[in-house]
Amino acid sequence: MTLYKMDKDTLHGLQQCPLFEGLDESEIIDLMHIIRYRIIRFPKSDILAFAGSVCHYADIIISGEMVAYITAPSGHIIRMAVHQTGKLLAPAFLFANDNHYPVTVEATKDTTVLRLTTDDLERMMHSDQRLMMNYIRMLSNIISMLTKKVRMLSMSVREKVCLYLKEQSKLQQTNNIVLPLSRQALAEHFGIQKFSLVRCLNELKQEGIIRVEGRHIQILHQLCME
Repeated sequence: MTLYKMDKDTLHGLQQCPLFEGLDESEIIDLMHIIRYRIIRFPKSDILAFAGSVCHYADIIISGEMVAYITAPSGHIIRMAVHQTGKLLAPAFLFANDNHYPVTVEATKDTTVLRLTTDDLERMMHSDQRLMMNYIRMLSNIISMLTKKVRMLSMSVREKVCLYLKEQSKLQQTNNIVLPLSRQALAEHFGIQKFSLVRCLNELKQEGIIRVEGRHIQILHQLCME
């Protein structure tokens, strides 16, 4: 890990963080003046936290990308989330009684992180109530996301794929979607083997429901969950 001084890129990263939503540049700078923080660089493949380690700090990604994953007893990796610029890592565990990381967090690109203590995070939230409400909103969104994850774990491979394609179609506002993840990354997101994902896509293609060209998928007919 390498330490850096604050710069414009750091400020830009903070502006992308939902914690500071509604605050302008000068307000963010004023808040940062009342706390201590560090800027840390994690080269690609560096581990920020291992599953089971204590969540001591509030880490905000300033630039780069990190992935959160768990490793099953079989050795199979299940990708839980991809975190990019502006992401506050593990907000649900910072103030928990059991504040251990449930996942391993690894840099998938050279990544810069702003690190502060939970005491300083709490000091900022008490200083500006907008941060407190933003933090509550972040926790609510996490609960909503985890609920969807639990639902997905109980689905068949076909149900997972069809639901995901429907969500991407709605998000991208088109039936000609571009998958944001590789086949391997998408399989890890679903918690399945890559060959199971590829087989499912081929079945949907053979049924004339989708057309597949690399990451480009065109939805031709209504996606059937069964």
